[in-house]
Amino acid sequence: MPISGEEYRDLVICNSCQWAASLLRGSAGYTACPVCGNNALDTIPVGDHEAYTMMIKNRNVEIEFRKD
Repeated sequence: MPISGEEYRDLVICNSCQWAASLLRGSAGYTACPVCGNNALDTIPVGDHEAYTMMIKNRNVEIEFRKD
């Protein structure tokens, strides 16, 4: 059970067009990409007090995670 003030979120990335979103866990989420319609989405859990930076270049995605 989450402690008040903790954040529980997921990073969702489309494998086709590299669309991405940060979603609160437990939200409705996506079954398909809202941009291209592809249903091949990857979900990466992001921990409490964890941040990430994304760089997309030439269809390559680089994600750097760090603790706040």
